[in-house]
Amino acid sequence: MQISLEQIIQIIMAKLDNIELSMEDMKFRTNVALRILREEGLLTQDRINKAIKDEFEANNILEDNDQEIEEEKIEEISKGILNWVDNDLEEMKNKIKDYQDKMKKMMDEEEKNNISVAPADLLNRLDSMNNNNKKGKSGNIIMP
Repeated sequence: MQISLEQIIQIIMAKLDNIELSMEDMKFRTNVALRILREEGLLTQDRINKAIKDEFEANNILEDNDQEIEEEKIEEISKGILNWVDNDLEEMKNKIKDYQDKMKKMMDEEEKNNISVAPADLLNRLDSMNNNNKKGKSGNIIMP
C-alpha cells in the first residue's frame, strides 16, 4: 500500500485540527471551573502561589534538578493566572502587545544580522576563473 505525501499531510492536518478542538474544549471547561472556584473564594493568590511552588518542586524531583524559583517569578505567574481567571482583558491585551513588540524587535534584529550564503558551485566558479586568469585571461570577475 502506497500513501502519497499529500495524503500523509492531510492525515497530520486532520489530527492537528482534532487536537486543537480538544484543547479548546479543555480550555473552556477549565476556565469555567476556575471561575466558579474564584467566585466561591477557593482560588486565592496565596493558594496559587503554593500550588506553583509545589508544581515546581514536583518537576524538580521528576527531572532531578535543583533549581530554585524566585518569589517574584511566582508572584508574576500567579498574577497572570488571576488576570486570566478574572477576565482582566486590558492587562492581557497589554501583555500580548508587549510580547508582539518584543517579537517584532527580535525579527528586525534577525533581519539586520542576516548572513547570505553563496551557492554551492560559487567556489568552483571562482577557482576556474582564477585558473583562467593564470592562463592569461582578463581579471574580470563579473560573470554573465
